[in-house]
Amino acid sequence: APQLHRAVSEMVSSSKMAAAAAIGLGAMVSPSSAFSAPPGLRPMGLGTSLPSSAAARGASLRRGGRARVSMMGNDAAESNKKVDSAKAELEAMMGGKSSAPPSSLTDFKSEPSVPAAKGTKPSKPAKSDTPTPEPFADPNKTPPPGSFAKCVEQAYLSVQAAIDDGKKLIEVEFPPLPQSALDNSALGADVITDAQISHARQFARYFGDKKVAIVFPDIVERNRFMGDLSFGGKSSKMKEDKLYDTVSDNVRYSCLGGGYKGSFLEALWVKQEYVEDITDEDEVFVVIVASAQELPDVRKFCEAAGDRPVILFNLKLQTLRGDFGLPAFPSKDLQYDWLGTAFPAYHVLPRAYTRTIPRPPFLVNYSGCLFRTYPGKWQVLLEVPDTDRGGGRYEQVQLADKRPALSELRELLAEELQLDGLDDNEDGDKKLLGVDLATLRKGVIVKTWWEQDIEKTKSDDWRN
Repeated sequence: APQLHRAVSEMVSSSKMAAAAAIGLGAMVSPSSAFSAPPGLRPMGLGTSLPSSAAARGASLRRGGRARVSMMGNDAAESNKKVDSAKAELEAMMGGKSSAPPSSLTDFKSEPSVPAAKGTKPSKPAKSDTPTPEPFADPNKTPPPGSFAKCVEQAYLSVQAAIDDGKKLIEVEFPPLPQSALDNSALGADVITDAQISHARQFARYFGDKKVAIVFPDIVERNRFMGDLSFGGKSSKMKEDKLYDTVSDNVRYSCLGGGYKGSFLEALWVKQEYVEDITDEDEVFVVIVASAQELPDVRKFCEAAGDRPVILFNLKLQTLRGDFGLPAFPSKDLQYDWLGTAFPAYHVLPRAYTRTIPRPPFLVNYSGCLFRTYPGKWQVLLEVPDTDRGGGRYEQVQLADKRPALSELRELLAEELQLDGLDDNEDGDKKLLGVDLATLRKGVIVKTWWEQDIEKTKSDDWRN
């Protein structure tokens, strides 16, 4: 039993090491090997017939137990080798810089950064060392980001321009991790949240001397992910950043409604420090990881913040809006009265589509991106092959004053590829059994309810 326990512990530890290697080094590669389930948990020996006698059965089970422990130990060692190999490949990949752009936005990489060794504290940068991003040369022709660090930099420039223009409720949206990682079922919500926190911290650092409050949905989330200890101390998670390895003195960690540090049991014995949701020193608020049910509390928070800007950071508002009006969710009035005022200053939305046609190859896969850096307009980008460098690159298809609907984005890309000309059948008729193929392809409902109910929304800022 002790051997079995140690073997299982080794496997769990190796799995955690693999996840840390893939996220800690900022590896934006396919996580199929790093996030695979430990192979030692598969059943072994259950398909063989057992001897009839009790003694033979006991001996067989003992041998099987030792065999399982041995095989699990071998699997753990093999998993460790895979982790070491993956870490070496990631370090080699992150060690050098290449001038070639990524093939698509699904291949985002973090800038070269290696986590600090255990027991060491990263030095706090001086205020003069805070990098100042270069302003956009032409916001309408800004190229898509090639890394998450570039994402955060562009987001800051866009948000600062919106603040200068008097915007108070501002939306920032980009994928927190590469799509290959987000599609992996083994990726936990904590990993995504840690990435969101890292992006938010780097984003807040660009504000320099301004006091920025990163706002969690509740005190439990804040205490859990920020690692506050009983006496107001801070754990290594607060001091070390897995993606950027930076610490800034201008950031405060708050939560909606405020609350006490530490757990409920700790509060019974030790007087805990109270975390205010809003203080007089706060100048900018960055709300992260809030759900649809918590958006009414975010609205109250914005009202209490007054004229100070509030940034809705990577909340996936387009997804959250879809839950409005359902049982146990906020009503659609929240969009009509308040969320419609959220101004999208920075937006990166990669999309992949498939079109069915009545001739070989029958399926046409194409992809693009809806991209916006304020004060620029909305860019509709189509991914095309890069004949010079290999892979793919984005070409601007259209500039739009208003945010296109998701269905409109799909059709704009299809029009650029002239896919409508492939809908006719062998006889040249664009109808199937008397029904127009375009109608079958697009369906009856081509817009979401909030894209249709534009007249009911008090503000049009959400798509400006």
